[in-house]
Amino acid sequence: MKEFAYIHEEDTLPEPLDKIPFFESFHDGHLNDILYSSYFIQADPGDAIIKEGQDDARIFILLAGKMEVTKGGETIAKIDRPGEIFGELAVVSDEKRSASVIAKTNTLCLVIDQKFLNEIKSADENPGYYASLYGFISRVLAARLKTATEIISRLEKEIEELKK
Repeated sequence: MKEFAYIHEEDTLPEPLDKIPFFESFHDGHLNDILYSSYFIQADPGDAIIKEGQDDARIFILLAGKMEVTKGGETIAKIDRPGEIFGELAVVSDEKRSASVIAKTNTLCLVIDQKFLNEIKSADENPGYYASLYGFISRVLAARLKTATEIISRLEKEIEELKK
């Protein structure tokens, strides 16, 4: 896995970042803060971008490639849509990573180092940024919860049908 510095022009969100929903939640000043605390990682197939049990508070945004999420060695999800965010739970909880994320193809991600950002601009100094960040993460988690609830409901109906 290789890391590359991200250098951006102030108040500018270049392609393909300008099409990522995550950035729509922030105004220009906040975007600059995010991009200053960001870098790219390029991963080869088999590289672990996140390791289960790791102590880490980085947020990742998939720009290209395909990955799978594993827990205890079993695949539990796939990440394959550019702009998809992952690793966001580490920002809202101080827990270790609950799953691993493994590159299945050549992969490029933007990495937002939340701990670094917090060191340069704490929540007390930048409440608007953190309100936007937590609002976005809440929307992501709500969408995932809705999907999980629909799947559980469908599976419960299937189980009831099988019992008959």
